[in-house]
Amino acid sequence: MLICAKCGYDNQLGRIFCHSCGEKLDLTQIKPPTAAEKSRRKVRRGVGRTIRTILGLAITGGSLLGIILICLTPSVAPVVPTDNELMASDEKRMNLEKLINRHKPGHVLVTEGELNAFFNHQPFAQPTGTGIQLAPVALRMSLSDGRIKIEFLGTTHFGTVFDKNLYFSCEGQPTVTGGQFSFKLTGIWLGKLPIHPGILTAATNLKSRFIQPAGELRYDKELLDKLSAINVTQEAVELVVAAPPAR
Repeated sequence: MLICAKCGYDNQLGRIFCHSCGEKLDLTQIKPPTAAEKSRRKVRRGVGRTIRTILGLAITGGSLLGIILICLTPSVAPVVPTDNELMASDEKRMNLEKLINRHKPGHVLVTEGELNAFFNHQPFAQPTGTGIQLAPVALRMSLSDGRIKIEFLGTTHFGTVFDKNLYFSCEGQPTVTGGQFSFKLTGIWLGKLPIHPGILTAATNLKSRFIQPAGELRYDKELLDKLSAINVTQEAVELVVAAPPAR
């Protein structure tokens, strides 16, 4: 250490000007460290190396744990809707469309089986081509009070080398606010690894793939936008259509 002759501040070795007052330091006053100072420096260096080692092990362990949790894929049984569930899902969709188009108040109750039948009424399209391909295996929705959980299971083909199952699920609350349907995420899992919902919301490309409707679902999204409320229980999803405002 180097003492400033002007203010007495104890500066670290290697400085030319005082860290406190800016006075130029007299480098000729540098004294070799005492045995006690050498010992303290050695202890500080040892503590620093230990901390860095612990942090490195923690980061490595956390990364390995994350990879293991992602690779743990829960089983999702493929949905096999009954004829009654398929017919009921189509009928209730038409009933909802009539209520909205005729501006009539009412509600439509959709059971868990009918909801799954609607989203699984056609077989999954299998990927074609080479390279890394994702083949859907199962898509299942389950109801709880106020929330819907969506589970997706697919198989990732890494060319002809090997295959790996991929599990993705999200849970959220369907709402309609200001004429806009939205699915407010409350939980996301990749494999068995929980992910903060804000990460997916911030990732626009993932959000457009997993949350925003496209293709055939765009018209259904427009119907949902015209609802006044959506209520979810363990038994069914209630789609509520309110009477138009009086003129």
